Amino acid sequence: MRLQSLTLQQFRSYPSLEIAFGERDLHVLQGPNAAGKTNLLEAVAILSSGRSFLGAEEDDLMTWGTDHYRIRAEVRSDVGEGRTIEVVSQRLPRRARAGFVNDVRLPIGRLTGVLPAISFLPQDLSLFLGSPSRRRDLLNDLLVQVSPAFAASLATYQKLLKQRNALLRRIREGTGRTQDLVVWEEGLAREGAVITFSHLELLKVLQLSLEEELRALGESWQEVRLAYDRHPSARSGSSLSLDGRATTREGIEAELKHDLLHFRERDLLIGSTTIGPHRSDWRIDADGRSLASFASRGQQRTAVLALLFLQVSYMEVRRGEKPLILLDDVFSELDSVHQERLMASFKGHQVLLTTTHVPPSLAGAKLWVVGEGKVMEQGVGLGRRE
Repeated sequence: MRLQSLTLQQFRSYPSLEIAFGERDLHVLQGPNAAGKTNLLEAVAILSSGRSFLGAEEDDLMTWGTDHYRIRAEVRSDVGEGRTIEVVSQRLPRRARAGFVNDVRLPIGRLTGVLPAISFLPQDLSLFLGSPSRRRDLLNDLLVQVSPAFAASLATYQKLLKQRNALLRRIREGTGRTQDLVVWEEGLAREGAVITFSHLELLKVLQLSLEEELRALGESWQEVRLAYDRHPSARSGSSLSLDGRATTREGIEAELKHDLLHFRERDLLIGSTTIGPHRSDWRIDADGRSLASFASRGQQRTAVLALLFLQVSYMEVRRGEKPLILLDDVFSELDSVHQERLMASFKGHQVLLTTTHVPPSLAGAKLWVVGEGKVMEQGVGLGRRE
């Protein structure tokens, strides 16, 4: 997939902006910190997934003092099919948000996957030390772009979860009935089974090439595996290959029904659902130890890079086309060897990369200088290999 042009109106630091990217693979957005480089990647990510990759609220995406924003892009598929994608959001005269493909209005959720993209942020380099929610998002963000059925189940699950949580609180306050939980629990078990099963299948696929990618990046662990912890608050130590738990969709659904009922009293006390794929986690174990417990910062970065390459490959195989790659200031965290490996792996993909300084490894890139709400094209063929 190729991003041909990007138009912003009242988005973040850009009152108005139009960029024509053309056919070149590598685009470097260079400027000082807080110049607005990440805002450009965030706009593209919103077109791809329907939401900010920074988790920002809609009001915060609008240029200060305005009441709406608009993002529009022209894209071209790998087989030459052109289309337009647009997101418009407003807070006045009433809150509303809409997506458009070829100027036909669609629900925002239907935009996901129209512009396949993989984003990589500086905080991802600490993936295994951070919150489990970021690790869950990595799996979910990849799956929603390749499977409309998964995207539908995830959206339904999130709605059902809010409903059950609201009922738990009403029951605790004496205004709800415990028997009404059954309908929400059946739905959560059904959709949760789809999500859990999809997580397990995705991790199995990534597992196939993980050791090979790590060796190519210089790591020499003897055994590496991806382990999946299903809502670990329910049963500790349950993982992908050692827990002996259900692995079919039907079996997972029955298991979730049992666990939701078993831990219902605890959920009533807390006022929140503690069981399900929204509480799951996953990790990398190397030579029998969790990466987060022993690996150096450099080794963890290497593992994250290996997963990045695998995500791109997985999406390309499942979609039949190359995803757009969005890299936000990651070169400042990588040595020259990993910089070279990163760019070699993404040869043939369109890459948008932000940086404060242009390293020599970015030979042949088109440079865009970013600052003060403007983006200026500076030229091609930048950088020089020593």
